[in-house]
Amino acid sequence: MKRALLSVVLLIAAAGVLLLQTAPPPPKLAAIMPSGALLYLEAQDFGRLLREWDASKVKADWLSSTNHEVFSHSNLFIKLQGVYDEYGAAAGFLPGLKSVSEIAGTESALALYEIHDVQFLYVTRIADADLMKSQLWTVRDKFEQRQAGGAAFYLRSDPASHRTVAFAFTNGYLLLATRDDLIAQALELLAGGKGPALESDRWYRESTAAAARPGELRLVMNLESLEKSTYFRSYWIQRNASVVKRYWAGIADVQQSEDAITENRIFLRAPEAAESGASNGATASGEAVSNLVTLVPPQAGLYKVSPIVDPNAVATLIVQKLIAPEPSAFGNEREAPLAASPDAVAGSEADLETRIDQQPLPTGAGIPDSIAALRELAANAAGRAVLMLQSSADAATFIRTPAVIVLDGAQDWNRDAVKHGLSVAAGDLWTTSQLGAGWVSGGDQMDRLNGLGSLAFAIRGRLLFLGNDVPLLTAVVNRPVGTASAATLTYAAGFRHLQERAGFERITAALEFGKSADDHAPPFYSGNIASLSRVLSPIGEIDIRERDRGGSMLQTVTYRFARVP
Repeated sequence: MKRALLSVVLLIAAAGVLLLQTAPPPPKLAAIMPSGALLYLEAQDFGRLLREWDASKVKADWLSSTNHEVFSHSNLFIKLQGVYDEYGAAAGFLPGLKSVSEIAGTESALALYEIHDVQFLYVTRIADADLMKSQLWTVRDKFEQRQAGGAAFYLRSDPASHRTVAFAFTNGYLLLATRDDLIAQALELLAGGKGPALESDRWYRESTAAAARPGELRLVMNLESLEKSTYFRSYWIQRNASVVKRYWAGIADVQQSEDAITENRIFLRAPEAAESGASNGATASGEAVSNLVTLVPPQAGLYKVSPIVDPNAVATLIVQKLIAPEPSAFGNEREAPLAASPDAVAGSEADLETRIDQQPLPTGAGIPDSIAALRELAANAAGRAVLMLQSSADAATFIRTPAVIVLDGAQDWNRDAVKHGLSVAAGDLWTTSQLGAGWVSGGDQMDRLNGLGSLAFAIRGRLLFLGNDVPLLTAVVNRPVGTASAATLTYAAGFRHLQERAGFERITAALEFGKSADDHAPPFYSGNIASLSRVLSPIGEIDIRERDRGGSMLQTVTYRFARVP
């Protein structure tokens, strides 16, 4: 009898274990979100990330920085502050970082549905005991109670601003939204309803399918809908809506390790952009970009490698960096800029990218002779890729920013043709001389007669090296050229922040010379911009690598932490 009873108990226990093992996993948070979002942000452990940010030195430094002071007086900040105050009135309290931390659980997600009114739905997994301690839970009596999906939710509106705050807690999930319909739809989906969910939207489905495992943070972008938003085009700091328009969806995964933060991005091309990108000689230019990256020496502070699309742009780059550099002139940003010429068309509210406070790159008839000569040189070589690098160099009383440019041509360069093109581009005020031993073919230097500049070049087969600083140019010439890997690059760039910080701060201080004593605003360069560099001092170096797959663009951005001895 006892043995039979023991057998029954063991069978029941085994059945219980089996039941636990076969219980359905909790739904993905994207399956709870209603369809139609513009952005979807997901964190594996939002509470931990928020606590780490709150305790970080970066946060403390930024809040005390000039950059934050200037930002707090900006138009964008003031508008966001107004929205924040209105939602605070609707909720019955103004939530601070402490209040947000109280409702930050482990796996969490936020979906943004509208930009202007900042309409969103936030979902997080959180324990009952943690939620009960939150300020949001203690003010629930001020909210109207409603039902959806068999669960109660709380709703409160501000009659003055017509803002709404709604939240619910069920089955270990906290849902918080700025619209009652978002909460109601999410509760229906959580209860097993068949309404349209965000995870079934094509932009989300195909973006996540193209990516690897999620990072600590994942951002999925409905770029097709975002690009159509006037508010996105107005406030997007990059001002590159025409570039964004090439892609209809995208995803970015962020992962942190002991020595770096890595961001992996994938952008899915619009069909017409995918067709034009596939037949663009990407293989040859990709190999050239990958090879040129290996020429970057350790002393380079900034570099960029890209395919050559327009010889005129390459010629203009050489003139601006090496032959006749001119400072970019920007007017006072608090005043409306003037058109570049009397015949210029200022554009409309739909065109938010074209600058009207400076002339465009010279094209067509009438371009300077120097640019015309170099454009012909680059065009005749059928260049594949170009490397531009710079560094800061202490020149006692000021900071120099020498530059080197390397062109990878489709064929070997002709020394005499290069020398002739550079002579025409540099003008009559230059003399030429042969560089010393140890240089590769074509080691010539051109010196301005008044001693204010020099230009040196060297040739190594298909590679043409140009520079205005012989030591930096020598460092590049002496680098071995690597061999392109199977995963060739279509773009690469880098910035060595730790290495360049001291020179950068000296340059920004020099740019403030002659600042008006009447202007009480913090200095823009040495105060605002330099303070942001100080806040981000833990980041020692940034690398960008881009690979083109025809239908998609892959980018890897690595933020390496500074290792100060």
